[in-house]
Amino acid sequence: MQSVILRVAVLGWAGLSLLLALHWFVELGMVGFPDGYVTPFARATGPLLHTLATACLMQGVYFLYRGLFGKGLGLLGLGLQILIAAVLTVAPVLIVRNCPHSQTCSSAYEALTNTMMDDGAGG
Repeated sequence: MQSVILRVAVLGWAGLSLLLALHWFVELGMVGFPDGYVTPFARATGPLLHTLATACLMQGVYFLYRGLFGKGLGLLGLGLQILIAAVLTVAPVLIVRNCPHSQTCSSAYEALTNTMMDDGAGG
C-alpha cells in the first residue's frame, strides 16, 4: 500500500513538473507579445528562466520514469530527490518571476546590473 501511495506521489510530482515546464516555455515564447517590446528585465532573465524550464522538464521526465518503471521506491530517497528538484528548479523561477514586486530583489538586481528595474509595468 505504501508503495502505491509513493508511486502516485512521484507521478504527481512528475505531472506537475511537466505542466510547470510547459507553462514556463509558453510564457517565454510570449515575451514581447503583442507589441514586440522585450523589457531589459526579460532580456536579462530569459536565458536563466529557459535553463530552469528545461531542467524542470528533465526532472519531470525523470520522475515519470521513476514512477512508472522504478523498482524499490524508497520514501526517504525519493522525498529528498523531489525536495532537491523543487529547490533547484521551481524555487528560483518563483523568485525571478516575483523579483519586480520585491523591494529587496529589485534593489539587488539594480545593484548587480547597474540599471533600473524595468519589467514593463508602469503607466
